[in-house]
Amino acid sequence: MIAAANTVWNVDANAGTTLGALPATADADIAKLPAFFPNTANEVVRGGLAPWQYKKVLNFVEEHLSETVKIDELADLVRLSGSHFSRAFRATVGQSPYDYVLSRRMAFAKELMATTDASLSQIALECGMSDQAHLCKVFRRTFGTTPNAWRKPYRVAVKNTLH
Repeated sequence: MIAAANTVWNVDANAGTTLGALPATADADIAKLPAFFPNTANEVVRGGLAPWQYKKVLNFVEEHLSETVKIDELADLVRLSGSHFSRAFRATVGQSPYDYVLSRRMAFAKELMATTDASLSQIALECGMSDQAHLCKVFRRTFGTTPNAWRKPYRVAVKNTLH
């Protein structure tokens, strides 16, 4: 059920933009994909990742959101040490690798909550969180509201369109 709603984001290697469209009911925050995929095809940040490294890391994170993503794993992917990778990633993206992965997981959780009737515990596991409590804690810290309160208007809208 969740797998059907799982939208795969493909990053165009030449343009640095995202292909595919979000559902019309998705939150405006989710639609701000340039914040997650800034165009760095021609930009080189001093002390940051090379464009090929940046794209490779972003693609890996998107493909493995439901799994544990380790810094050393990302660093090995782009042939850097863990500490150097962390500094370079922060210089390029503006946030730590952990914070970036967490923000992508929260955006994915919002998308699933808006487009599926899956339980919060299923969504938490699908987003790589340890359990529903972990999802609720991080969601509230990130967006200032609980997942259930955020999801309520979407559920009402879906019920009204079905009847």
